[in-house]
Formats: sequence, structure tokens, C-alpha cells
Amino acid sequence: MSEQNKKTVEVYEKNASSYLKSSELHDSLDVEKAKRKCEKLQNFIKKNIENFPKGSKGFEIGCGDGSNSEYIKSLGYDITASDVADDFINSAKSKGVKTIKFNVLENEFPDKYSFVFCWRVFVHFTKEDTLEIIKKVYDALDDGGIFIFNAINRETRDVDDEWVDFPNEYHMGVERYYKYFSKEELDENISKTNFQIQDFHKEGGDNSNKWLVYVLKK
Repeated sequence: MSEQNKKTVEVYEKNASSYLKSSELHDSLDVEKAKRKCEKLQNFIKKNIENFPKGSKGFEIGCGDGSNSEYIKSLGYDITASDVADDFINSAKSKGVKTIKFNVLENEFPDKYSFVFCWRVFVHFTKEDTLEIIKKVYDALDDGGIFIFNAINRETRDVDDEWVDFPNEYHMGVERYYKYFSKEELDENISKTNFQIQDFHKEGGDNSNKWLVYVLKK
């Protein structure tokens, strides 16, 4: 576990409630845009997991407010939402989602899963961290299982990484670590496992290239 991630975990443990409040405020400024983004993500999730039988086990790394796991549960899957911060865990619980306090770099997955979902979380991991995570997820998946995740595209930034707090969306009043990945970096890490890249695309931002989105298959 890198020092960057360790310090960032501490930030979220202490300030997750601020994150939740700023996210709600941001979405309220343009309700229609927030709705479109939510529907797009939900359609993407459904497309990638709908071939698994209902009742199949899934696991979300870094569930935040729990809304993605809530949606996955509504599709009929046995989803476990995880996070490092109690306020995030409590938010997911309030939505009726099964939860676990879990640090993917320190804890072992408690079960085997058909799919693992990790959205907007790789931003806080170093390249070395992500390799460890990808390997751990591989071991936690059933044969034929998939790992869905995204990362911020280095092409859209002026630095490889930084400590930052945002003035609007996701404002917390304290800086945390952000890492921006090139596709080559992530592909290199993936190549060190037996994962196959089932799907890759870029999305978001003014040029539809803010996020690198992967679906890996075991």
C-alpha cells in the first residue's frame, strides 16, 4: 500500500460526509445532466453483467454513497458494497445494500465473485497499487468473471499525479492524491495477469476522453 493511498484513505475516513454533501449539491445544480450520467452508467453496468444468472455474486470496491450497488441489487444480483469510510458504508446501508468495510490493498476478498465493479476509485492509486489490485481481483473472480473499472486519462491532464481538492464537484476541504493513467500504463499492468481485455473505451469530458474504461475477463 503506497503512502499516497494510505494518506488518501485517512482523508476519506475523516471527510466522507463532506464528499457526500458536495456531490448532492453538484448534482442538484443540473438535475437533467446528473440523470443522464446516471442512466448512461446504469446501462453500461447492465450490459456487462446481464449475462450472469440472477443471484450471482458481485463486489463493489469503493461504493461511495452506494447508489451503484443499489442499482445492481435491483437487477437481481447478490452485491456487496465496500468502502474504507464509515459514512460511505452507512449511506449504502441506508439504501438496503449489503456492506463491508474493506481496504482492497490491505484486506482479502471474503468470497469468490462473478463480477467486481470499481468506479472512479483508481484515481487514488499509484501504478504499483493498481497492479496489486488487478491481481487480487483476478484471484477473487470465478472463471469467466469480469472486472469493470475506470481511470482518469493522462492525456487530459498536465501532470502524472497531484494532490488536489476540487472547488465544486467532490469538494472536501482537504487535498487527496490523484493519479492520471495512460492506456499504456494500465495495459502493461493488465498484461502481467491472465486477464483478457473484453472491452475498452474512452468517455466523458469535453472530448469524450476523460475516462479510460475497462472490462477485463478472467
